[in-house]
Amino acid sequence: MMITDNLNLNYDLSGNLIITIPKSYIQNTEEEILLKSIEKLINLAMKEVNSEEGWIGDSAVDVVGICKSNVNDGSVHHDRDIYGLR
Repeated sequence: MMITDNLNLNYDLSGNLIITIPKSYIQNTEEEILLKSIEKLINLAMKEVNSEEGWIGDSAVDVVGICKSNVNDGSVHHDRDIYGLR
């Protein structure tokens, strides 16, 4: 028996996965059932994140990867390179 109906799966503004488990579930559900339910939710979230269908209709798909550069640490030094910050 899975109890995923009342477990909430959301993402914060940074894209981090947030799973909300009602306190009553933690108090009244066997640990194994609760863990299997959470595992099922995480698997569903991973399929959603890794799905190529997520790019359908996204305008970013047209520009991602079209530029070439010798910069290989752009995300690490983003603010320095873009804004000149130190």
